Amino acid sequence: MPDVTLPESPFDNLLGTEWVSSDPDQAIVRLTMRDDHRQPMAIMHGGVMASLVESVCSMATAHAVLPEGRIAMGQSISVNLLRPISSGDVEVVANAVHRGRMTWVWKAEVKDGEGRVCAIAQMTMAVREAPEGADLSQFISK
Repeated sequence: MPDVTLPESPFDNLLGTEWVSSDPDQAIVRLTMRDDHRQPMAIMHGGVMASLVESVCSMATAHAVLPEGRIAMGQSISVNLLRPISSGDVEVVANAVHRGRMTWVWKAEVKDGEGRVCAIAQMTMAVREAPEGADLSQFISK
C-alpha cells in the first residue's frame, strides 16, 4: 500500500489531537484534557469527543482511499455519551466495520485514562471520486 501523507489539520492542532494510528482497520487518537475542552460543569464537552471520532475516522478512511483517486468526507455521526471525563488522557479507538465503494462505517469508543468507555459512536464516511483536476499525487508516495 502506498504511503499517504496528509497535511496537518488546523482544527486537530487546536484541540491537541495526538495521532497514534491512521490504520484503515483500527485507527487511534489521544488527547490530554485541558480546561478549554470543558463545558460549564467542568467535564469534557461532548463536542470534543465527537470531534475526535470524526477526525480519526476521516483520516483513516482518507489514507485508504486516496491512492485510488478517491476522497473521504464525513456523512453522519452518532455519539452516545455514557460517563463524564473530568481530567487526564482520552483515547479514541475506531474500527472499520464496513468498507464499501461509496461509504465506510466505523464504530468507535472514547475511553478515559483508566480505560473506561465514556462514549460510543458510529461514523459514516462518504467516499467519492476526487474532483476533476484535483492533484492527489502530492499526498501519495510509493
